[in-house]
Amino acid sequence: MVHINEWIKLLWLLFISILLIFSFLRLYLTRWWERRDENIDNKFNPDVKVIIPCKGLDIDIENNIKSVLNQKYSKFKVIGVVDEETDPAYKILKNLGVNILITDNRFKGSGKVRAISTALSKIEMDNIVVLVDSDTSVGENWLSYLINPLRDENVGAVSTYPYYVPVEQNNFWGYVKKIWGYLGINMMEFKPARFVWGGSVAFRRSLLDGDNFRKFSESVSDDATITYVCKEKGLSIAYSRMATPIVKVRETRGTFMEWSNRQMAISLSYAKYAFVTGILMYGIIISYVLILIPLSIFVWNLFALGYVPYLFAFYVNVKRDRSHIWKTLIITLIMPFIFMENFLRGRNMAHIEWRGVKYSLKNK
Repeated sequence: MVHINEWIKLLWLLFISILLIFSFLRLYLTRWWERRDENIDNKFNPDVKVIIPCKGLDIDIENNIKSVLNQKYSKFKVIGVVDEETDPAYKILKNLGVNILITDNRFKGSGKVRAISTALSKIEMDNIVVLVDSDTSVGENWLSYLINPLRDENVGAVSTYPYYVPVEQNNFWGYVKKIWGYLGINMMEFKPARFVWGGSVAFRRSLLDGDNFRKFSESVSDDATITYVCKEKGLSIAYSRMATPIVKVRETRGTFMEWSNRQMAISLSYAKYAFVTGILMYGIIISYVLILIPLSIFVWNLFALGYVPYLFAFYVNVKRDRSHIWKTLIITLIMPFIFMENFLRGRNMAHIEWRGVKYSLKNK
């Protein structure tokens, strides 16, 4: 073993202690924010318009739409939007008795944004609007929990983030997407990092008023634009853990990397300093993890304590799903490398392709 100064040992132990204190503080703050968001005010029961943009047949789409219709909340109306009547989703919506709109192509955004804009153009400003994707399955109290934080006028939008659930147990890349999604949940739980996920979000129709509606209708990303408008108006984004939905997935390495790179590219196009911040953060994490190996073997065994915060992240992930501990451990270990690839590839994407259509990222 290599001899090292006692002061270096002391500083190292102090550093690890500080990391652990911050980790526990984050858990405390997360739970405190959750308790505030979970308080339901039964007197808050406004009229709600739920928009489901549909294109093609997502996994279990019929049951997903049924889950939206089967809410205990009473004052809501569901609007399905498709590009044309020949879309296979149209028949499912019609059979379930959903009000259907055909996308108005005068709106110039992405396909999903055009569909949402079509519905928004027909909704009164004093209504609450909820967006939900057709691949998303929700619980019977989802709507009640999702809209409730909007009783506070300082809240611009209320969002969730899904649990990605692999359809087949042996679908490894489906589990990678599941653990990848935990980053979104972690960010939602930590108030300063919150953003809008367009697969399940509630907001007042008046949020997208005038010029903001025009910006939205011309955008590529519904969620990134709503996040931007909330910040521009100085409104907060609430997170409703109790409204967390499920999205069933079936992934290969190719489909997962295409999806995750696209998600990152969209995020980077709206966040000016996100690329530099992400590269620095994950570069430091990867370097930190790799450097600790020779340090703990050849210099001082207690350098291995540096992995404790990493194990803490593993513990948080396992708490979310105790059924596949070894998969969770392996994927948690490789996740920083995946995120690094997402940042590097997403940075260089001036266009994205989604459901067969190519879109330009204008902000790049």
